Amino acid sequence: MSSPGISAREAEVLALLGEHLSNAEIAAKLVISVRTVESHVSSLLRKLELPDRRALSRRSAELAHTRRPRPAPALPAPLTAFVGRTRERGQLAEAVRTHRQVTAAGPGGVGKTRLALAVAAEVAGDFTDGVWFVDLVPVTDAARVGAAVAAAVGVGEQPGRGLDEAVMSALADREALLVLDNCEQVRDGVAPFVERLLMACPRLRVFATSRARLMVPFEWAFPVPPLSRAGGGESDAVALFVERAAAFGRAPDPAVHHEVAALCERLDGMALAIELAAARWPTLGLDGLAAGLSDQLRILAGGPRADGRHRSVRAVLDWSHDLLEARDRALLRRVSVFVAPFTAKAAAEIAGFAPLDPAGVADGLGRLAEQSLLVVTQSASGTRYQALETIRQYGTERLADAGELTEVRSRHVRWCLADAATLTEAGRRRRRARPVRRGGGGSPDRPRLGRRPAGAAGVRLPSRLGPGRTGLRPPPAR
Repeated sequence: MSSPGISAREAEVLALLGEHLSNAEIAAKLVISVRTVESHVSSLLRKLELPDRRALSRRSAELAHTRRPRPAPALPAPLTAFVGRTRERGQLAEAVRTHRQVTAAGPGGVGKTRLALAVAAEVAGDFTDGVWFVDLVPVTDAARVGAAVAAAVGVGEQPGRGLDEAVMSALADREALLVLDNCEQVRDGVAPFVERLLMACPRLRVFATSRARLMVPFEWAFPVPPLSRAGGGESDAVALFVERAAAFGRAPDPAVHHEVAALCERLDGMALAIELAAARWPTLGLDGLAAGLSDQLRILAGGPRADGRHRSVRAVLDWSHDLLEARDRALLRRVSVFVAPFTAKAAAEIAGFAPLDPAGVADGLGRLAEQSLLVVTQSASGTRYQALETIRQYGTERLADAGELTEVRSRHVRWCLADAATLTEAGRRRRRARPVRRGGGGSPDRPRLGRRPAGAAGVRLPSRLGPGRTGLRPPPAR
């Protein structure tokens, strides 16, 4: 409504007043009590500063001629229960209430969309005009982001005005939350559109999900982590596996939840991977799943889905891979040889050959991290990068497809040998530089009394020497 403070229910009552319905008829139509209708009518009279019911009917008719978006529809209804993530839900709900634009960023299959829907449902009551949900997966042209939002909120073409401007005009006085899901492939179009939208609509808030941050100054970014494995058999990851497995007729016995926890740990807590593994549990069992995880891309696949990206872990990774530039694809597959966390310097030595420039490898690692394809860890010893196991296996496949497997593995072996030699020499220098300890403690090169030096056959040094004794005994007679 044009006046602030009118709720979605009051707007419905006002619209029915414009149809000249009685309180009883309005109550029957909205399935509420007559007393509730009377309360809404009194509230509308006060908020709109109108004298009587007839004036409310006239105002309703005036508003009916104004081009406005339809009331926010219900959010998409998930087909499965949402499990866990109490901490993340709380943090994101508070962020959406506090910040104009929030981005939940994370790798494909981590559960961003489900988390966003849960948070949006939780905070919907805080927004007078409700929540609109826009799925950007079908949008491939960054210039069509505004058109997708217009379709979702019910704004059509207007003479002399583009769709972007029509959307901003229609939402200018709306107190609502706009959820933009799957922004990664049109990020260059989402960022400028959202900036103009927020400037034109001071009461609107935007909640985006993406595999990469929008990288704008007004963004509040929230990295969506994998499901928690803390607590072992009582963790969120195990709870998700058990809940999904139960849908197939039989949940794992609590006695084997520790084995489920180990399985979820190997899956890095990725929600989609856990769900796909749970789908195969009735036929493979935990032992079969554990044996098959050496080739996660083969075993973590399900049946056809409405969203083809989620039919398998491979499909999710294909989607992310296809969004990369050629140079970043090359870097992703080459760093897949690292199982342990690695530095930018190490990556440059392994991956920095044609068509990549060693000097540009660090920048490329940053871009892969922005796309949630590498995990970044900061410590006192420096910055480390690491790929989740499913991504690493995917990169290895791509490395073989590119004909680079032997070359990159050979470079990795040479790097490992050189690094081991460096560490060995550093250890020797530390030992040589270690000061010799004096006194009763002895030194590393001098055994303490009471200990038998290596190779000193027939000689025993007692721990305590009596007065006048040398501490040495002759060897026994043979």
